[in-house]
Amino acid sequence: MKTIIIAATVTAFTAAVSPSGAATHDVASAAASPTPYLDQIERAVRHVSPGLEHQVWERSSGNRLDDSAGDWLLQTPQCWGHDPCPPADRPGTKRLLNKITSNIGEATSTVDITSLGCPEKLVLPLPSPCRTFPDGYFRDAIVAGLKKAAEKHKITFRMLLGAPVLPATVNGDDWIDAAKKTIGAAARNITFNVATMTTSYSGTPGVPIGGYTPSWNHSKLFVVDGRTVITGGVNTYTNNYVQTPKPVTDMMMAIRGPAAASATGYVNRLWAWTCANRNKLNWAATTGSWVYPSGGGCISTLHPPAAARAGDLDTLMVGGLGVGIQHKDDSSTYKLPDLKQPDDAKCKLSFADKDVVNRDRDYQTVNPEETALREMVATATKSIVFSQQDLYGWCASIGGPIKAVQPLADLRLLDNVAAKMIHGVKVRIVISTPGNEDAYSTMKNMAQFSDLLRKRIALQAGGDKKAAQVMQDTLQYASLRSSDKPRWEGKEKNDEGKVINCDDPKEACTYAQHTKLIVVDDRVFYLGSKNAYPAFLQDDGYFIEDPAAVAHLKKEFLDPQWKYSKADATFDWERFLPPTVVSIDTDRAKGASKVKVTVKAVTHSGDSFLVAYGNKVECKDTSSGGRCSFDEAPSIVGKKIDIVDRKTLRWTQKEVPHW
Repeated sequence: MKTIIIAATVTAFTAAVSPSGAATHDVASAAASPTPYLDQIERAVRHVSPGLEHQVWERSSGNRLDDSAGDWLLQTPQCWGHDPCPPADRPGTKRLLNKITSNIGEATSTVDITSLGCPEKLVLPLPSPCRTFPDGYFRDAIVAGLKKAAEKHKITFRMLLGAPVLPATVNGDDWIDAAKKTIGAAARNITFNVATMTTSYSGTPGVPIGGYTPSWNHSKLFVVDGRTVITGGVNTYTNNYVQTPKPVTDMMMAIRGPAAASATGYVNRLWAWTCANRNKLNWAATTGSWVYPSGGGCISTLHPPAAARAGDLDTLMVGGLGVGIQHKDDSSTYKLPDLKQPDDAKCKLSFADKDVVNRDRDYQTVNPEETALREMVATATKSIVFSQQDLYGWCASIGGPIKAVQPLADLRLLDNVAAKMIHGVKVRIVISTPGNEDAYSTMKNMAQFSDLLRKRIALQAGGDKKAAQVMQDTLQYASLRSSDKPRWEGKEKNDEGKVINCDDPKEACTYAQHTKLIVVDDRVFYLGSKNAYPAFLQDDGYFIEDPAAVAHLKKEFLDPQWKYSKADATFDWERFLPPTVVSIDTDRAKGASKVKVTVKAVTHSGDSFLVAYGNKVECKDTSSGGRCSFDEAPSIVGKKIDIVDRKTLRWTQKEVPHW
């Protein structure tokens, strides 16, 4: 009776977890265009934000991924499988720093840099792990490139840093003076413009420019002559990326061609606001900008020469203006679709303001990157891969009487993900380690996001039970590991001489990830500064449809990332695949009344397997990859037996061959 119950359970379980039908193909036929995914994303962006074309978003052709440094993919630290991994053994970090120097050194007229700055002091120095302006190795890489370029040409150099708290930033004149001293006589050929900016902030009782919602530049761009661009997620923080035993996993990419001019147009839009909202004597300001040299001019627009064609690649650059620069796109006719249960993303705080990410139509029109990422997910027919810091936001004050709190998630993005999962699209998500004291995670634990995703799937699938089944069948979800070890090891001195000792178990040395990468159908990818969790910042990135480039991304980054991270996965659909039968052999000794059946199988859960035949259970506990043998009447030949994973109850049916 017991064996019959087991068999019945296996059958019922299998019926319940069988994958649903293939997803509907939402992308136009590839026969009509070589870039159907990119075309669909572009159409969506144009519909929502038509007036921002050539300023905040732009499509260009004639580009190529620039591998002149040995790889166009500039990942950090590229220590897969190595822990500890001292700074001298990080090929990706070295390649990125060298590429920054090389690109800037090629400049003949203009160099544009944007990044995120950490606050360093208010009245007294703050215990900040990073600096307002590029420091250490990043500063050296920038200055070395400027020195090389300025020895041959007159250079206009702009550098714009987003700053969460303006009074906490430091004097940019000091950074410029130090750069000039290092460069030497050639510095006379460089016109410097350096600025920090905050477009909107809530840390003051009076309503600042742009309202209460906190917003500042978060893009990371190195644009030279409007011909080359390096873009991605890396901040210019030496103590987070270089001089540390626990380097942040992150990535940039290098592009050459007209796509770089698209970035120049976007940076011009940010500088136009920066120059128009310059603070001079108001040292208590919490919005606006500080522009250096003090008392000097402000260069709102650069006009580098048009870039020559560099290849055959189309790119779609899409950015966002956050809050405080422009309220809405007046030319847009976009209507915000209804959203079920919008309070699923609500921060449970009495002072939280309107959720602009999920509920504000005007906000969408000036932040087309939101539309682009959602539409990218909507193009998927096979797979979606997220390599992100997080997909789940946070409810907390930044310091001061904060009046607006980012929502917990972009529900419209998650609803698109949920719809695809229901139709069988496989989804992989790797995030930074939750609860990381180094602040590279917005979550306390892995369940916060997966519980919310389950809730959004249930809205479309018809209940929690079906949603749980969908997640089991389609989801891979893990926090980052870059080796077989659960945390970083080793110790290093940072640029202040402080020893960071990851051999001490009390130190917070879990793996931090800061990548902003999404890949769909092994064909199209997004890489930039835009996080998949909500934030009201100015961001920028590129969408590229190129299967060969995606294959390279997989080989160099995504495959090793999953190889090590899956050990920490809380969901992994591969574990629920039926057992793989390696072989079935039958043997009958001369004169024997029974045949011997030998089965070798591998389970994807790693647990043992059993063999069921009729109402019998054979080989009740055979290790995955092992062999089991049992005797049975000759009538079993030609009959089907079930090979069952004991952990998941998934099973594979095979016919017993003749001896």
